[in-house]
Amino acid sequence: MVFKFIHCSDLHIDSPFKGFSSMGHPLAEVLRKSTYQAFQNIVELALKEKVEAVLIAGDIYDGSDKSLEAQLKFRRGLQELSDAGIDTFIVNGNHDPLDSWSASLDWPERVHMFSGAQVECIPVKRNGIVKAHIHGISYPKRDVRENLAQKFSRGNAEGFAIGLLHCNVGHQSGHDNYAPCSMDDLISSGMDYWALGHIHRFQVLRKSSPAIVYSGNSQARHMREAGEKGCCLVTLNESATPLVEFIPNDAVRYIQEEVDLVGVISLEEVIHAVRLKCESLADKNKERDIFLDLLLNGRTQVHFELQREDSIKELQAEIRTYFQGRTPSIWLNLKVNTAGIYDIDSLREGKDFVADLISLFELEEKGESFSDLKEALKPLFETWQGKKHLNSLSDKEMRDILIQAKALCLDNLLK
Repeated sequence: MVFKFIHCSDLHIDSPFKGFSSMGHPLAEVLRKSTYQAFQNIVELALKEKVEAVLIAGDIYDGSDKSLEAQLKFRRGLQELSDAGIDTFIVNGNHDPLDSWSASLDWPERVHMFSGAQVECIPVKRNGIVKAHIHGISYPKRDVRENLAQKFSRGNAEGFAIGLLHCNVGHQSGHDNYAPCSMDDLISSGMDYWALGHIHRFQVLRKSSPAIVYSGNSQARHMREAGEKGCCLVTLNESATPLVEFIPNDAVRYIQEEVDLVGVISLEEVIHAVRLKCESLADKNKERDIFLDLLLNGRTQVHFELQREDSIKELQAEIRTYFQGRTPSIWLNLKVNTAGIYDIDSLREGKDFVADLISLFELEEKGESFSDLKEALKPLFETWQGKKHLNSLSDKEMRDILIQAKALCLDNLLK
């Protein structure tokens, strides 16, 4: 017995991309369409691979005020699947709970939307044979804090057992703790595969018995979700470990990269290096528009030119103009983390304030816990009125800040 399906989640169709649309950003329309285009790419993959089902693990829409246009677009894709004999199974998540507004539309024949009252179990049949049972439950309201995983049970159903759930396994940080559960909760249910949603990053939490997988969101919406986004093409086989293939299907990709300017002596070389990096990334991400955060770093002779007022802004505008009209599009955001060129060894041997400063920084950089610095920073994190905007710093972050601070001090003392 073999069962082949697509597992996706967190489509967030019709996401507003507020930061771009409010400014009349030239790529606002491209972004607005990207979430639906990513779903359409999933539909095309399902048709190409001739899967037997598509499982969507919640957050189809971005919010409870989902537009009629978004619902009509979504239905159009589902109709293509249904017409090809492919079943679609859907649970609703915290962004699109069952108590949010839905248009009075008829859904295609092979679309199955799970209720929020109890876990339902729906069979998938082919040629009269039950190949799998899909178990699922939707969010009746946005704030579901109950452990829904404990409601799932394989029972005596024929074929493979697949759980479809929008949840937070193991209280993962960075995501609200909706429908919290543990790995043990999922394992004890007796499922063969868990198709999970809510976490926006592809993760295989367990490979088999059961396979427990987050597909991640299908389209990134900001730079904090940089990298490939897509869905999972899954093949269950009675005599083998589940095969889970991550397939990128995003329409627009967010990328964070760096350009090392060590040895660069002119702004013309900076422009050339940035263009080469942009072109290289565009080649690697063919047929996708890219949003690129590019960090310029390293000790370089052009450091002080880059620090001049509006230098980065004007360089950025020049490079954006160079790529204007290109298809697919490249949108560039430049950041600077360069430092000046100094003979640190000679400065360290001096008998002055600069030598003392370097020694102090290097002593602190070798620290293991940075306990003295963390003690000095306590007022920021405990009593300052703006503390809600700060996260506690890891040792790596402390070391990185020290290195940047040393470069900044030397820049201002020696230039």
